[in-house]
Amino acid sequence: DLQEDVEKALSKTIGDMTEADGIRRGGAAVVVGVGSGEVLALASYPTYDISKWDEIYDTLASDDEGAPLFNRAIGGTYAPGSTFKPCTAVAALESGVITPSTTILDRGIYDYYSSPQPRCWIYSSYGSTHGRVNVSEAITVSCNYFFYEVGRLTGIKTLDDYATQFGLGQYTGIEIGGPNSAEAKGALASPEYAEANDLEWSDGQTLTAAIGQSYSLFTPLQLANYVATLAGGGTRYNAHLLKEVRTYDSAELVDVYDEPPAEIVDIEPENLQAVLQGMRDLVVSGSVAYYFKDCVVDAAAKTGTAQTGGKVSNGVFVAFAPYDDPQIAVAIVIEKGGS
Repeated sequence: DLQEDVEKALSKTIGDMTEADGIRRGGAAVVVGVGSGEVLALASYPTYDISKWDEIYDTLASDDEGAPLFNRAIGGTYAPGSTFKPCTAVAALESGVITPSTTILDRGIYDYYSSPQPRCWIYSSYGSTHGRVNVSEAITVSCNYFFYEVGRLTGIKTLDDYATQFGLGQYTGIEIGGPNSAEAKGALASPEYAEANDLEWSDGQTLTAAIGQSYSLFTPLQLANYVATLAGGGTRYNAHLLKEVRTYDSAELVDVYDEPPAEIVDIEPENLQAVLQGMRDLVVSGSVAYYFKDCVVDAAAKTGTAQTGGKVSNGVFVAFAPYDDPQIAVAIVIEKGGS
């Protein structure tokens, strides 16, 4: 039922957007169990009716633009945008670059370097700034300036270290994935990655990597498992579809999935609370509060606008719930979703 609901919601959302502006889109949505790594829903759009596989295969295979045979949930790689900021926050807090009470003044234009001098999104859009904010507030309002400064002070090696611990840019362990499969590994922005792929690397790349841009590319499943790890206090499990194995007649239980955690990300309680509080406040009083006003459980979330070089950005969104006792983590990517 959950899988069906997620597929319907994804299809309706993208369908409504496409009907409104005529732009053809794809997307994915993933739901993962916190504290288990269980994949509860894995949806990719556009999709197809598997019961008609034989009669529609030629049509599906020839649709290069929509690519309905492409599983975007595990094979699509996307810049995470601001959904990466909680990871940057953890890296900065745990390495002692900032504390939960540290504040940084958003001056609109980040001018530490002569070039580049990136701008906070609010300055670009409205000519204003977020003022002085701490890490929780910076997550809630998604202050680029705060994370430019924090990213520079933390450094790309530490940012990548924590991203790796959260499973970003790594195979998730899912049974249908791994090397030489439909699952993509993704990429972590780094000088080494840039050199290996004949790309440019400069100090400015660290700034953009800290806000989820640069060369970082993650799958929706990786994003969901990252948020599940964060909501679970730093315990990351491999993603998995298998729950239990029974004999052919279901009479006897043969095996139960019971793998230990794949990684423990050490996060001090006060640091974790600061990050999660920022995500919670986004839902309570931030930019998505209206959409959560009728939510039946307390949730926490982070939005992301991922620039692609085209006219319309990808929309990325992560969330977990319930806030006080997390059970599920969600990641959604909509290609050309805007924000």
